[in-house]
Amino acid sequence: MQLIVLILFWLVSIVPASAHDVDADSIIMELDHSLEKKEQYEQDKQKRLKSLYQKFPTINGKEQLFKNYIKLYDEYKSYKYDSAYVYAQKSIVLARQMKNPDFLVEAYCAKVFCLLSAGLYKEAFEEIGNISLTGVSIKYRKLYYTTQVRLNYDNSDYNHTYPYQDENIRRGNLFTDTLLTYLKPGTEGWFYTMGMQQMKNRKYNESIDSFENLLKLKGIDTHTKAIVTSSLGWIYKVLNNDTLAIYYLAQAAIFDNISATRETTALRMLGSNLYERGDVKRAIQYVRLSLDDANFYDARQRKIEIGNILPIIEKDRFNIVQSQRNTMAVAVGIAVMLIIALLVGGWIIRKQVKRLTIAQKTIEARNNSLQESNEKLREANEIKEEYIGKSFYLNSEYISMVEKLYKAIDRKITTRQFDDLKSTIQKSRINMERKDMFSDFDETFLKLFPQFVEEYNKLFDPEMQKMPEKDNALTTEMRIFALIRLGISDSERIANFLNYSVHTINTYKTRVKNKSRIDNDLFEQHIMRI
Repeated sequence: MQLIVLILFWLVSIVPASAHDVDADSIIMELDHSLEKKEQYEQDKQKRLKSLYQKFPTINGKEQLFKNYIKLYDEYKSYKYDSAYVYAQKSIVLARQMKNPDFLVEAYCAKVFCLLSAGLYKEAFEEIGNISLTGVSIKYRKLYYTTQVRLNYDNSDYNHTYPYQDENIRRGNLFTDTLLTYLKPGTEGWFYTMGMQQMKNRKYNESIDSFENLLKLKGIDTHTKAIVTSSLGWIYKVLNNDTLAIYYLAQAAIFDNISATRETTALRMLGSNLYERGDVKRAIQYVRLSLDDANFYDARQRKIEIGNILPIIEKDRFNIVQSQRNTMAVAVGIAVMLIIALLVGGWIIRKQVKRLTIAQKTIEARNNSLQESNEKLREANEIKEEYIGKSFYLNSEYISMVEKLYKAIDRKITTRQFDDLKSTIQKSRINMERKDMFSDFDETFLKLFPQFVEEYNKLFDPEMQKMPEKDNALTTEMRIFALIRLGISDSERIANFLNYSVHTINTYKTRVKNKSRIDNDLFEQHIMRI
């Protein structure tokens, strides 16, 4: 197993000389194989954590205890926010007791990293303001400036509002210039810092050179490789080189998976790129995995980023499935008509006029049956509605059902069991699909907003509160306001999605608002805060 991991490291560490040297499809296959081993890498992470926890009984002295806290923080910092924060906070308390300025800087930088990774930038700036560099050695001064650079550059990515984004980049550049005075040119830290500054200042070609030179160095840890290759993927996307963007983002996702990193953007960006490329199935898979990681780590800004793209991909996937369903129905109808035509010809050639009359009656009956089936298909197509961008549907389950239906129809036609054909076709019901869609919508919505039901009920007095009949489900009233929470406030669109009239939707909304403890005009504002 160790040999396999080493080979995988070697494969994904090769830096391509040009777009002609990469095979995006191959690296995607490598990523899929790596994701199949996700549980194994997770177990490796747990073993490392267990080993650190087992050291506590044997630790002598506060300095050893502090170092073990920092090691635990390092393992958790890109894995689970709350645990990383706990050990960062413990290290601050211990560093204060020891009155060690170096340890205080390291502990506060750890806490700042936790906060910015969770999207708590205001709190991160407040905490980094508590750091004093008096009596601090060069090693920990470098750590302080590295943290300042990361905080300001990350905040510029999060806050795109003018002039705050430019101000954050400017501050990041100032801290970068100071940090570079402590770094030796040609080293890992120097290439990394230069590459980040060049990227933030849109000097993309220079940034590519810096990052590629870094990747050529020996001894680079897996997490650093993940950050660098993810940055290269982002740069190539900006430069409209989709092949290299996909290649490097897939590399980054492999490194993140190997290191069990949960605070990551590579898989989400890769899913977005594959969606634009037309690979909707993989796009959904990767974006949902990135949502699982964001929920596990509890990174707020990552949830927002994923929440912006996942409904769009789901909507297109649903439209594709609907189109495939319609195409299949037409193909089945044509196939049935051709087979019937062949049967009619055979009857005409082989049978006498009397038998022909009987055959014609049989054909007429079959045609009537087919027309009824086509009419039902036409009605089903008429009631299909615009798939709301915020709803979700499981593509693989639907395709499996369609394949079974197609095989059943094909088998009935082949064996000429025409009487059973109608009942076979009628097994597909759009209402059942809609029910499944609602179930998938509820489950995925509650994954994005796990506290929705609880917070929704807080808007009512206890006697007026309601709970869904099943776990991971919403009531009709909750579903209406779940759509509003996703930004869909138009009653007509909500009615189309839930298959109600606009009047019914407005009645539901008015009834719910009248029962709540909140003023009717402010109720939807409270919903948007959940």
